Amino acid sequence: MSEKKHFIIDKTIHLKSDLKILAELRAFLRDVFTGIADDPVERMELAANEVATNIIKHAYKNHAHHAITIRATVYPHEICVDFTDSGTPFIPESIPLPCFDGSQEGGFGLFIISEVLDQFIYRPAIDKNHTHLSISLP
Repeated sequence: MSEKKHFIIDKTIHLKSDLKILAELRAFLRDVFTGIADDPVERMELAANEVATNIIKHAYKNHAHHAITIRATVYPHEICVDFTDSGTPFIPESIPLPCFDGSQEGGFGLFIISEVLDQFIYRPAIDKNHTHLSISLP
């Protein structure tokens, strides 16, 4: 039988698909994760920033004013961030690993996300895409 998780803090913010919101996203996460050690919070900020950027640039193709819902949750032993968007879905497995020989300027986002998180789950859907990020706390 699965154990029900009880959260300590659970907050949601609704932002628009514009790169200008990234600073607001980071401030929101720092507020929710106040009091938690710097390492997991900084890792989550980095991953969340990459996810938001990918949603804006790729799912919404840089078109502003589309909705992105972000939920940040603190559990006793982990922190989580969940994104919901209605942009164009993608298949993470179809994205090639980046080349580290200096020949490319971009394309490192999913690699960074997978390296700094304990869990990354992306669930595309016809009407809403869901991205779940989590980091275990010591």
